[in-house]
Amino acid sequence: MGTINERVRTVASMAGMDRLVRETPIGSNRWRTVLYNKDVRISTDEIEALGALYPSYRWWMVSGEIAPEIGQTSPEFDEANRNLANPNAG
Repeated sequence: MGTINERVRTVASMAGMDRLVRETPIGSNRWRTVLYNKDVRISTDEIEALGALYPSYRWWMVSGEIAPEIGQTSPEFDEANRNLANPNAG
């Protein structure tokens, strides 16, 4: 599950630098720092930006918990469900 910083970095990595820069108001230098400098603290700006890109991961990013009954999941949960839905995958 990790820390909030680790969860936010997981979602930022999923998005990729191109999408982060193109679809959020945060610049490439800050995203690069967030992604690659583990000593840097994540700000609410990054959490809000990623929450807009991945609304179903908002709760998981801030709490580490999922609530699938209200559409709040995690990347790991979604991947497991994809594999269950397609047993021949991977």
